[in-house]
Amino acid sequence: MKQPSLRRRKERVWEIDAMRGLLIFLLLCGHFYFCVDAFCVDGYYHIDSYKFVDTFDPLHFWFDWGEDGVIHRNFLTPLLIELWMKSGVDTFFAMAGISSLFSRNNLKRALRILAAGAFIAAFTYGLWKWTGDPTRFIRFGALYCYGFCELIYVYFFEDKDSKTLLLSSIPVFLIGYYLRYHYTESGSILLYPFGVYQRGAVGSDYWPIFPMLGWYLFGVVLGRKYYAEGKTLYSGRIGQRLDRLTRPLQWFGRHSGALYVGHIVVYTVAFCGIGYLFKLL
Repeated sequence: MKQPSLRRRKERVWEIDAMRGLLIFLLLCGHFYFCVDAFCVDGYYHIDSYKFVDTFDPLHFWFDWGEDGVIHRNFLTPLLIELWMKSGVDTFFAMAGISSLFSRNNLKRALRILAAGAFIAAFTYGLWKWTGDPTRFIRFGALYCYGFCELIYVYFFEDKDSKTLLLSSIPVFLIGYYLRYHYTESGSILLYPFGVYQRGAVGSDYWPIFPMLGWYLFGVVLGRKYYAEGKTLYSGRIGQRLDRLTRPLQWFGRHSGALYVGHIVVYTVAFCGIGYLFKLL
């Protein structure tokens, strides 16, 4: 039996927008750090990286010197990226599952997301060719994964009950987290979207369907349980205050898709423009 949806409702739930906004804001900050890393430290700008690090990171919180005299990422950096980026994206996919219940047409939304993912792939492919650095190419990023998770949900799970969704998410989590922490590769590109690296392929911002589909389905279950009426869970006085305080984050949440696509282009153009303007490239 097809499960009830909230698609006819136009009312937005402020806490969902605020949470998505917080996550996209943290992602924008994280990607800004990666741009500074690439252009100012890794050498895209022809500047003295040592002087740059000493000036902008005097405590060596993000960067440090190795025994070989080369700049290395501080030991805190991988830990923060692990906790910040990965847990943040996991949460974002759960929020995407909740948001699917408010969408008028998940199939159209999935196709739009996949089109945006294709644009990002084409743009970063050009960045790879320009810089000569294949790690700048986003082969299967968050948007691609998001779009495919939405398609899988529409065609295989939308009419299933919550118990089936939870049971289906278990093997997705188990396989996905095994592959996330146990590097596995093959010669087939068909397995790449599911978490198996393609031999010889290099890229960045890799978010495979396993385990992200599990978080998406888990979000759908949460949405059915807590947002069956399509209303906020915090409607009292405290909720109203939090609603007002989080308006900026809500704006980020309502425009998360455009911000995700746009910031990659804006960051790249801005850093390249600065490089050409000051003859750093």
